[in-house]
Amino acid sequence: MSQLPITLSGNLTDDPVIKTFDTGSTLTRMRVATSRRVRTETEDANGNAQWADTDLLYIDVECWGQLAVNTHVSLTKGMPVVVIGRLVSDKWTDAEGNSRYKHIIKANQIALELTRFQASSRSTSVHKHTVDGMNDVEETTRDDIVEAQGTTKTNAGQTPASSAPATAAAANGVIEREGTAEEMSFVDRQRESAQEEQAKQEAPPVPVG
Repeated sequence: MSQLPITLSGNLTDDPVIKTFDTGSTLTRMRVATSRRVRTETEDANGNAQWADTDLLYIDVECWGQLAVNTHVSLTKGMPVVVIGRLVSDKWTDAEGNSRYKHIIKANQIALELTRFQASSRSTSVHKHTVDGMNDVEETTRDDIVEAQGTTKTNAGQTPASSAPATAAAANGVIEREGTAEEMSFVDRQRESAQEEQAKQEAPPVPVG
């Protein structure tokens, strides 16, 4: 059964946090607060209907690669965002031997929600667009972040307990592994990259003419 994409909008509860790995991978995490707006039976002094937030949800979002760099550079605490990705449920065992659960969205698209914002932009390839009255956006690259923060060492080439294959699903359908959520995310991305590369190699040649 395939995973359907999920879309949500909300506000960042804190600045996005970025990590660069010695393998060249880049990971950014952020926490999004979202809710559903409902109309109440009360009115303000001008007779306008009052609205309230309900069904509050706080959820972690992670992204990789150039999207991770752009997200870290472009977004800050309190900004409204739109996130598109897939919802993942993980279970792992922490250092004390306790079972832990975490639900995250692995995002493949993140955007600024523009209902109350205006934004300038700069392409990481060629083009840029600056709104009148705003300064040009200076591009920040992964190398700039590595120079400022350094990199996180990984167990590349080894097989630690945290990188156990994610094929042994529990009876309730939740993947169970050992290690921290961060280690699991890195291993997931390694596996996904390998699967993408294998799919490219096995794809049939495109006919010419």
